[in-house]
Amino acid sequence: MLGCILHNCDVENRWRWCFRLLGNSLMVTGGLLLSLPVWHTLAAQSARFREEVRQVASRGDVVRAFREVEARAGAARSALIKLTEIPAPPFGEAPRAHAFAAMLREAGADSVWIDSVGNVIALRRGRDSRRTVALAGHMDTVFPEGTDVSVRVRGDTLFAPGVGDDTRGLVLVLSVFRAMNDANLDTKADLLFVGTVGEEGLGDLRGVKHLFRANGPRIDSWIAVDGGDDA
Repeated sequence: MLGCILHNCDVENRWRWCFRLLGNSLMVTGGLLLSLPVWHTLAAQSARFREEVRQVASRGDVVRAFREVEARAGAARSALIKLTEIPAPPFGEAPRAHAFAAMLREAGADSVWIDSVGNVIALRRGRDSRRTVALAGHMDTVFPEGTDVSVRVRGDTLFAPGVGDDTRGLVLVLSVFRAMNDANLDTKADLLFVGTVGEEGLGDLRGVKHLFRANGPRIDSWIAVDGGDDA
C-alpha cells in the first residue's frame, strides 16, 4: 500500500525493470547460470507481486490517496522549500527536526515525538497493532555548518544544497502521511513516519541504529526514501 503511494508511478514497469536487471546480473556475474526451476520460481513470484500491486492500486481509497498527492503538490513544494532552508548539517539536525515534527502534528498524526538521539517519529495507528511498518527519510545533509541553504527557483526546478538528499525524502514521507489521512485510508498495521538523524558521513547511521537497538520501538518492515533519482 505504501509502495503504491510512495512511487506514484507505473509500479509494474518499475518492478519488471528491476527484476530483469536482477536476473541479468545473476546469470552473467562470475559465469553463474541460474537454473530454469529457480528462474521459473522467481518469475512466478514476480507475477504474483505484480498482481498484488495491481489489486492494491485499484482500491478506491488508494486511488483517492493518489489524487490527494497530486492535489497537494503546491503544499509539498512549499514544505520542501521551508525544510531545505533550515540548516541540518551533521549533528545539527535539531532545528529541522522540530519543524518536521510540527508538520506531522499539523497533518494529524496520532502522536509525534523526538527521541533521545533526535529522530522524529510519528505514529498512525492501524486496526491491528501486532505489526509496524516504518517509512523514513533522513534529516541531515552532507553540507557543513555555515553552508548557504537558500533555495533558488528556476522554472519548475529548485536548487539548494540538500534539497534532494534528503529533504525531498522528508517531504515524501509527509506527503504519504497527508494523503493517507485525507483519503481515510486505513491499514492493518501501525505505521511510523520517521525523520532520522546521522545518515551522512560521521553520523554513521546513528539514528537508524538507535531505532533498531535491542529495546527500540517495534519495526517489522522498514522503507527508506533517499536521494532524488526516479529510475
